[in-house]
Amino acid sequence: MSSRTLVLDRVMTALAGLVLVALGVLGILWWAGRLGSVPDHVDLSSIRWWPRQQWWPWALGAVGVVLALLGLRWLLAHLPRRGISVLSLPGSGPEGRLLVAAGPVIDAAAGSLARTPGVRSARGRVEHDRGQIVAHLDATIERGADLRTVAAAADAVTGELQAALERQDLTGLVQLRTAGRSKPVPRVY
Repeated sequence: MSSRTLVLDRVMTALAGLVLVALGVLGILWWAGRLGSVPDHVDLSSIRWWPRQQWWPWALGAVGVVLALLGLRWLLAHLPRRGISVLSLPGSGPEGRLLVAAGPVIDAAAGSLARTPGVRSARGRVEHDRGQIVAHLDATIERGADLRTVAAAADAVTGELQAALERQDLTGLVQLRTAGRSKPVPRVY
């Protein structure tokens, strides 16, 4: 959950609480007859005709759809995010923090793996997984790729990633997928 969602939640909860308290106090004052010129009964005759209008079901449907979409957006904002966008580097302390953006670093590692012969493409992400920081590298390899070469490159890339970030708690996970079709070989005429 982002800090923006957290702030919105707190503001909306405080607002809902204030409205409920105000309605409760008004209800008690109305019941006790201490509101002065407020009538004893609420007259709703001026809006009784609304449900008989042709636009009424459409208006209720539109309000329902908007509320459902807002509720869905609110629920999606509360899904836990496993991805890490910023990593703290060693050397951080009371004097200050050393931070690095995880995206460019993992993209560089994926690019390095993608340059390995037999690797068609690679992409990466850094996540929290069961209390550990995990660098996921997903690579698509050609059917005829030399697995020893690809495995050595994957080991080298994860080692370089740990060394560059100076994070021994970083775990590397490389997943290899075989390409569905072989890349066409260009013909030379």
